[in-house]
Amino acid sequence: MFDKYKVVSLLFLLVVRPCSAGEESLVIDGVQQSSLMFRSFDKKYGGWSDIEYKGSGGTFRLYALPNKTGPSEEGVVGNSDVDMVSPDKKYVIVQRTNAGETVDEQGKNIISEQAYCDVVSLESGCVENIGSVNQCDGAWQGQNWKVAEGEIFNFSKGGVSPRQLISKVSNLSSDEFRASSLRDWIFMGVPSYMACYPPEKNISEYNDIGFYFAQGGEHLLAMQIYNKLLSFAPDRVPLKLNIADSLWALGKKEEAISFYADYRDSMLKKGNEKKVPARVEERLH
Repeated sequence: MFDKYKVVSLLFLLVVRPCSAGEESLVIDGVQQSSLMFRSFDKKYGGWSDIEYKGSGGTFRLYALPNKTGPSEEGVVGNSDVDMVSPDKKYVIVQRTNAGETVDEQGKNIISEQAYCDVVSLESGCVENIGSVNQCDGAWQGQNWKVAEGEIFNFSKGGVSPRQLISKVSNLSSDEFRASSLRDWIFMGVPSYMACYPPEKNISEYNDIGFYFAQGGEHLLAMQIYNKLLSFAPDRVPLKLNIADSLWALGKKEEAISFYADYRDSMLKKGNEKKVPARVEERLH
């Protein structure tokens, strides 16, 4: 049983491994030498604020989303334990809490929390949301997770694909609202979402998602997507323009000019010089 109100006391019962600088961590081992490491316990929010996946899908942080002004987002913590790992060590259940401070009617700062239940694939680092925190109250029944209320989850299918995601946000009222909605859907972080849906199979869709992020001013998130796409589609012409625009917006003008030039040359080779946006020539000169 997993009770969110007993998280702190539960964590002290776990076996921890020392990290650098005297820091403690919780390490959950998975299949094929994969692991999920929880570090930096946040007493304020009652959870681990630095969660790193290591395995066949690479090494990356979970729940780490850059914002418009900085590299990471604060207030997201996670909790788990060895009993939450599936018998085949392919999945682990994680309680995620999105926490932050708000001001009440009396002007006092209060902590606002919303807890969820996620499943992490230890084969790839893909994270999917099961539902509310109540779904974490359960136990493994074979390779299926059975919650206390009786519902059984099989994790072979689920989640929202890039194509479905585009369909959900494409008609939203504003660029900022669209980007904000995308952040909510990609709560696990770009590397983890791409572990769920490989970029080489969704190049066009990911390019559009990156473009939507950029339209809403989320250029750091857009660049996380674009940089990954570059390794699979270095010659994709629209991608070059999107990268150039986001780099320019981030103040990296020298890098942006290189991509603008590459984009313009590619368009000229295809005889599409009339389709080159005016800003490209303006910024190149």
